[in-house]
Amino acid sequence: MKKQQWLLIFLAAAALLSGLLVLVPANPLLAADSSWQATYWNNKTLTGTAVLQRNENELNYDWGDGVPDPIIDKDNFSARWTRSINFPSSSAYRFTATMDDGMRVYVDNVLIIDSWTDSQVHSLSADVYLNAGDHSVKVEYYEAGGKAIAKLSWVPIGGTAPVPIANWKGEYFNNANLSGSPVVVRDDASINFDWGVGSPATTVPADQFSARWTRSQTFEAGRYRFVMQVDDGARLWVNNQLVINQWVNGNTTYTAEVDLPSGSVPIQMEYFENVGGAVAKLSWTKLTGSGDWTAQFFNNKTLTGSPVLTRTDSQINFNWGAASPATGINVDNFSARWTRMLNFAAGRYRFTATSDDGVRVWVNGQLVINGWSDHQPQTFTGDIDLAGGSVPLQVEYYEAVGGAQVQVSWAPVSTTTPTPAPTPSPAPSAGIGTVVSAYLNIRTGPGVQYSIITTLVRNQTVNLTGYRSSDANWVQITMTNGTKAWVSGKPYYLQTNVTIANMPVAPDAPATPTPPSGSGTVYNAYYVNLRSGPGVSYPVITAVAAGSNVTLIGRNGSSTWIKMRLTNGTVGWMSATYVSNSAAFPTLPVVGN
Repeated sequence: MKKQQWLLIFLAAAALLSGLLVLVPANPLLAADSSWQATYWNNKTLTGTAVLQRNENELNYDWGDGVPDPIIDKDNFSARWTRSINFPSSSAYRFTATMDDGMRVYVDNVLIIDSWTDSQVHSLSADVYLNAGDHSVKVEYYEAGGKAIAKLSWVPIGGTAPVPIANWKGEYFNNANLSGSPVVVRDDASINFDWGVGSPATTVPADQFSARWTRSQTFEAGRYRFVMQVDDGARLWVNNQLVINQWVNGNTTYTAEVDLPSGSVPIQMEYFENVGGAVAKLSWTKLTGSGDWTAQFFNNKTLTGSPVLTRTDSQINFNWGAASPATGINVDNFSARWTRMLNFAAGRYRFTATSDDGVRVWVNGQLVINGWSDHQPQTFTGDIDLAGGSVPLQVEYYEAVGGAQVQVSWAPVSTTTPTPAPTPSPAPSAGIGTVVSAYLNIRTGPGVQYSIITTLVRNQTVNLTGYRSSDANWVQITMTNGTKAWVSGKPYYLQTNVTIANMPVAPDAPATPTPPSGSGTVYNAYYVNLRSGPGVSYPVITAVAAGSNVTLIGRNGSSTWIKMRLTNGTVGWMSATYVSNSAAFPTLPVVGN
């Protein structure tokens, strides 16, 4: 392979790791064009025989109620413009597309703007880092009815190419709250720092600074102990779950035990230094001898069929919130069974189970707890007399919708101790939420169909009322004027200091409609690849923006890939991780390419 080809592959890999889209010329021999090559069709799908082809000096049209040419229909036409453009300097460029109705913009065959829907006039922007030289640009457009507008412009906004990241992406800030833009971004081989009274870099102060490290790490399935030593405060997310939250002053070591599936797991650590010594260290070990319980997980609520995952768990102490227990398991409508043998001394024992939703516990073949119903977090107890020796235990659990948790424990009790009443559902617990995405909409109700009141940006905080929606995907907040409103409670949008799944449902919450079984929404990423087959080895057809509605057609055998149809008729496969309405996946037929 030529040296230049290796350079292109390296830059592309750096772009994926850094998070900023970086494009290099797809063809080093590409020559810049002096005009756009324009093609028009008398349909909205860019198909069939074109009715007009011509060169156009610019792409800046407001046809109003008119047409690009008398040969073109007034409504329901489409167009494609292609051009090689010379960008004089290496820089980030902001591309802005203005349209009425739909438009897609590609740079070097990468989709950067996708708004392929009927709409009123609006503009969308995307930032792309380009090396100096010639780059191919393609614009696709369609007009449905009414006004017709198609415009594209770009301006350099400066900046340098992102640092290639092979290990931890370290971002360092000149403040203690991770706000604004980082002053240093670098590749850190490990998080194992003891700066003393010094600083991480010459441009970072010795006190009052903060840092964020992110990466994906491959794990074997099992239980892991994460150890974090910090001076001062830190937070740790593992597999998108906040497992350590100690945003306080002091030199302390914190630990958390986490059950992880096999495969790639995202990890994020945030840290701030107040004054004095500065320490930030993170390590983890797989616990030996873990997994006394044999656990089986099913993608249905009835524990039927073959389990989609079998593993060992050291204890039954899970609060998954609105997430899934592991890759390949539904977020909602799943069930699990744990079994084991355990030695007991003779005596009476009280077993306690807390669950959301159903739970059953068998001890020595007797059903001692039966909470097999849909409910918010609730605690059940049951007493049993044991003769001593090895006793079989079995726990069964199912999750319907919303929050998911199950905890089981036991303790010896006196034979005269009365059985306590079930613990009531928790009272509302107000807290604070911090925006972790670039933008977060505040809405009038718990769903994207409700209108937007305003938009928050990363690191802004909101006051929680202590209530959630029925599906636990939305959380109620109190705005500065005292008005109650709603924001998404997904962990990649909002991090909270209280568990949303443990909140009661708001009594005045508007209904959150259940999506039709054959529909879904793309989420979990700004853009998700649609491929020609069920796997990352298949070619990419297009990239689909978050929030796009899709029609579910079928699935592969393990329900890890979903076949779907986009609103423009395109059919392809997408990883199930990025498709909502997972409850519908088991009902879809298993289909081929």
